[in-house]
Amino acid sequence: MQKLGKKFLGMVLAGTLSIAMGITAFATPSPEKNAVVTEYTKAVDKDGKNVEIVIEELTKEGKTAAKLLQSKETLKDIIGDNYVDGMEVVDVREVRAVGNPSFPVTITFKVPGVLASTNVAILHYENGAWTEEPSKAGKGTITATFDSLSPVAFVVDRNTSASSTESPKTSETPRVAVAGVAAIAALAGAVVFRKRTAFK
Repeated sequence: MQKLGKKFLGMVLAGTLSIAMGITAFATPSPEKNAVVTEYTKAVDKDGKNVEIVIEELTKEGKTAAKLLQSKETLKDIIGDNYVDGMEVVDVREVRAVGNPSFPVTITFKVPGVLASTNVAILHYENGAWTEEPSKAGKGTITATFDSLSPVAFVVDRNTSASSTESPKTSETPRVAVAGVAAIAALAGAVVFRKRTAFK
């Protein structure tokens, strides 16, 4: 009976290790792991007609322009009086419209963590410079109006956003799962131990 118990416990531990390794493999981050803004809820032109919008990765030129926003002082200069401490660029994306809509175009972007009370700003790169566009925060959204489209920067005040709505990091799920499997293994070991004790 003692040998059987050790064999069973060994099988449980081996299974735990195999499952843990499998979970880790599934935790590979996606190609757009750093992307925050990937969708929009609505887009209309000046006549109220729906416009199809494409949100994608920056071009080489867009990446160069985005580097200009890494300076806090630059953000202050662009945003001006609307700037508050805690504001930072959470994403910069290439935004374009399908077809030839009648500008201005108003777009509502999905931005995780944003509340209606969050301080936000939308910056638009045009003619070699970043400028601020009229924008408004909503529940998980930022709406802005554009006279043209190109790279767009999303600025959010972390102090007034809901960090609790952010998605968990990729590595957190495997940790929870492994902990659960380990608990099962420990329980199985306890059962084997009790059975061994009962047969003594």
